[in-house]
Amino acid sequence: MLDNSAGSRTGRPRDSRVDAALLEAAAQLIAERGYGALTLQAVADAAGTSRPALYRRYSSRADLVVAVLIDRYGLQPGAEDLGGIEAELLAIQQHQRDLFNDPVLRRAVPGLLEELGRTPEVAQRFQEQFMRPRRLSTATILERAIARGEIAPGVDSEWVCDLITGPMLIRALVPTLGPIDEKFVQYTVQAALDAVGLHKH
Repeated sequence: MLDNSAGSRTGRPRDSRVDAALLEAAAQLIAERGYGALTLQAVADAAGTSRPALYRRYSSRADLVVAVLIDRYGLQPGAEDLGGIEAELLAIQQHQRDLFNDPVLRRAVPGLLEELGRTPEVAQRFQEQFMRPRRLSTATILERAIARGEIAPGVDSEWVCDLITGPMLIRALVPTLGPIDEKFVQYTVQAALDAVGLHKH
């Protein structure tokens, strides 16, 4: 009997319902209590599963929270050709407005950034699966704009990524600086258009 149960455990594929329950439980706990109060035991309890089941999937709290952010926002905004650089930058910034206003991200980021500094392997996953797709999307927007003749070649896409994301991140970290609203979206897009030499009229 013990052998059979052990065999079923080792041969059983991962249950996607458990994956989804764990990610949802972690997101709710972060929004309600903040990153610092998040424990793997609390997530397991809220998801109705065991801590070993959680540890089989995630190596640490930071690993779990990175998975939550990838699950919620691991899309590639900017992939759609909207016919012009301004419309496409607005689309990616409206996506980022939603991202940086999400209480899960706002309450996770300060503690997560600190913990990523101590866990290089999780930091690499965060960079590759969460940050890099967004930066590639911005680079794609700029490449399309060059191909259309809207802007000149030679634009530093990494700088434009910093330029549009940096202001949102600082307001997410320090909310007293002001809201991340549609007006702020417009300001950041205008700054990016100025930086690439395309001025709105």
